[in-house]
Amino acid sequence: MKGEKIAVGEREAKAEVNAVFAMRIHVLRSLRRSRVRTEVAMYLYKIYPEESYPAEIGRNIKIEPTNILGGLRGMNHRFDESNSLLGMGLVDIIGDIGATYYRLSEHGKSLIEELIRLEEGTKKIKIGP
Repeated sequence: MKGEKIAVGEREAKAEVNAVFAMRIHVLRSLRRSRVRTEVAMYLYKIYPEESYPAEIGRNIKIEPTNILGGLRGMNHRFDESNSLLGMGLVDIIGDIGATYYRLSEHGKSLIEELIRLEEGTKKIKIGP
């Protein structure tokens, strides 16, 4: 009986770890598949903790504001809502009177910092002669 309770707890813990791992894979795949999402996320990381609005983001990264909105919120079939930065929880909406601003979430910030660390680590590893 006692061993059975531990096994159930271990299964729940493994399921939780698997869910987190699956979410990270989903986020990484989504960023890899969209230059717009990647550049918006990196721009918001660069200005963190400040927020910005789509036209300003577009001006700074030289992408049309409608495509910025697609990457942030999703738009029709081109930018799926579940793969959007908001849908994945990487960006928060900061509402103001008559304007909507976007800021990188804590989750998004930590994920991008992890990606930067991983990229720096792979640069240190030399392959070949």
